[in-house]
Amino acid sequence: MARVIRLPDHGRLIVCTDLQGCLRDYRRIVEIFHETAAAHDGDAHLLFTGDLIHGPHLSPDEWPDFLGEYYRDASGDVVEAFADLAARNPGHVHALVGNHEHGHIGGPHTAKFAADEVSLLEDLLGQARTARLKEIIGEFALAAVAPCGAVFTHGAPAAEIASIRDVEGCDLQAFTGGSPLDILDTPVLGPILWARSADVDVARAFVRAMGGTISIYGHDVIPEGFECVGDEQMVVSTSFGVFDSNKVYLSLDLGAHYKRVQDLRIGREILPLYPDRALRSLGGQVPD
Repeated sequence: MARVIRLPDHGRLIVCTDLQGCLRDYRRIVEIFHETAAAHDGDAHLLFTGDLIHGPHLSPDEWPDFLGEYYRDASGDVVEAFADLAARNPGHVHALVGNHEHGHIGGPHTAKFAADEVSLLEDLLGQARTARLKEIIGEFALAAVAPCGAVFTHGAPAAEIASIRDVEGCDLQAFTGGSPLDILDTPVLGPILWARSADVDVARAFVRAMGGTISIYGHDVIPEGFECVGDEQMVVSTSFGVFDSNKVYLSLDLGAHYKRVQDLRIGREILPLYPDRALRSLGGQVPD
């Protein structure tokens, strides 16, 4: 199965990173997608860059500030809602596999909020919903590319590849180690899913091999909402670990050409998820 989504050279692309089971933020980005599609005669796409699942199971009084806005994990509902949305909008709603999804289809089991988040979620879902979860995740891609120059992955562009074919033919079952510490030694797959940063030269080579000019990814938490790394890399935080005032998503013109990440502008391509709560620096108003 090919693992690279090829987006068109027209329309608008909404990009969302790392929900980690936050149903409220999922519903908000879907609302934005529908608004965008209506404004562009249906010529809009929605891309989730991985880690739709595995959020905290904490009460409000247990919630630490570093986790950002409070929510309760609803991973099963998020994935099932995504599948329903994709079925109702064929060819326009896409998802990449993240390191958390990978644990359910052959990857190492993550342990951010539980000793074994994979087993915990599957126990909560039960046999039938778990089977459906794995079926949905099994269709996720490893990367997406667009003629506008953007290359999308879950983690940083740290994989050393010769061409896009190295990603297209990547086997999600290639991991044979025993722990998350081992997966970074798995070529292509490990870095794409787990790397939090990439050497500038490696990132530039990866983006070029993928046929693009800039790399956009999530995986890490940027409390301010986004961060540029050199001219080629942008890390975006749409949901997890960020307060509503700083959550951002991207709205890209698929008919444009972005040469540097600095071409993505606040208020145009970089937008607040919740405009009524956004800081002025993100094009909103400072909350009282």
